[in-house]
Amino acid sequence: MTIVGTSLSEQKIKKQQKTRAIKGLEAIHKHGILHNDIREENILINDKGDVYLIDFGMASREDTKKKRKLFEEEQLKYS
Repeated sequence: MTIVGTSLSEQKIKKQQKTRAIKGLEAIHKHGILHNDIREENILINDKGDVYLIDFGMASREDTKKKRKLFEEEQLKYS
């Protein structure tokens, strides 16, 4: 999937877009996924105003016993 948009750092975010980004984070958190790299560059907004959270390379699954990396290749890159 290709997502075309402008990063948050390049434009002002509207209240509705901020709400959508927060709801997106809430949704992934409900599934036990932690993004671990939320920043302006990882939130895109297209020309329709749709909000996308991108770059899940540092994401991990929340586990009561331990946190496991979702993408082992990314973990190896930083080792």
